[in-house]
Amino acid sequence: MGFQNQSLAAQTLTDAGTITLAVSDNLESEFEGTVLFTATGTKATGTFSASAQLQGSADGTNFVNLGSAVVMADTVESAIPLSGSLLLYTNYRVLITGAGTQSTSIVGTYTRKSRD
Repeated sequence: MGFQNQSLAAQTLTDAGTITLAVSDNLESEFEGTVLFTATGTKATGTFSASAQLQGSADGTNFVNLGSAVVMADTVESAIPLSGSLLLYTNYRVLITGAGTQSTSIVGTYTRKSRD
C-alpha cells in the first residue's frame, strides 16, 4: 500500500464568492483509510480571507459538512489540512467561501492511501 498525492483544479476566489475543489475519483472503490485534503491560497490582490469546509457525499449530489470549517487567514500562502473517513462517503469536496475584497488563487491537493 502506498500514499498518492493528487492535485485538484486551481480556481480563483473573488471577494466573498464561493468555489468548490472537488475530488473526481470514487475514493471508496480504490482506496482505504483516510484522505488528507489541503487547500492553499495565494493572494493576487486585496486581503485574503476565507473559510474551508470539507464535505462528503454518498451519492455525489447531497453533501454534508465533515467537522468544522477552517479559517484561512491573510497570508501569502495558507495550507489547511482537512481529513475525512472513507468508511462513510465516496465523494468529497472542499467548499471555500471568501470574505472581503480579494482575488486569490486557490489550489487543492489530497493524499490518499492505495489498496495496492
